[in-house]
Amino acid sequence: MSIISVEQITKIYRTKEVETVALDNVSLEIEKGEFVSIMGPSGCGKSTLLNLVGLLDVPSEGKIIINGTEASSMADRKMASFRNSTLGFVFQSFHLINSLNVLDNVELPLLYRKVSERARREKAKEVLEKVGLSHRTKHYPSQLSGGQCQRVAIARAIVGNPAILLADEPTGNLDSSMGAEIMSILHNLNSEGTTIVMVTHDERKARETTRTIRFFDGHRIN
Repeated sequence: MSIISVEQITKIYRTKEVETVALDNVSLEIEKGEFVSIMGPSGCGKSTLLNLVGLLDVPSEGKIIINGTEASSMADRKMASFRNSTLGFVFQSFHLINSLNVLDNVELPLLYRKVSERARREKAKEVLEKVGLSHRTKHYPSQLSGGQCQRVAIARAIVGNPAILLADEPTGNLDSSMGAEIMSILHNLNSEGTTIVMVTHDERKARETTRTIRFFDGHRIN
């Protein structure tokens, strides 16, 4: 059974002057435990797809089924809870909160689950150990390198044990050495059972994944 099923989704953005079709009648299936890369030129709909699968946006038409649940039609509060328990997000620009230290940044998703402070701390320290940053818990994002910030972002994404990790250009702002470190962490997470969907422009990174799905002008082309 697919862990992600996208059924004939279309996403249209409208203003008074213009209508933009970001995705047009797209369908795809991703099996549990896969590491899938999404590729295509800028503006082809890759990040739109990731936002829809991540329930950060809703399709204009079609369905998104995650773990057997039609998630795209949920009420807002239920969708937010489902997203927090099932999905983890890693972004190109990290999206860390500069006023919080590393440990506090990683704990954030657990605050919405009403996890006790002690349990939050223990879990955050555990995942920081996994990404090799247990010695940086009291540092702030401004005191870290780009690669370290991305590792913090990954720790935050996995602190709630999500079944699915969505990564939007996770190595895009990093040099080749740091990018390789991030890919190694993603591969380790995948080997432990996490399903990963990664948007990338890098053919070399895509070749490291289970398979590649390509887009052009809002259409899936393979």
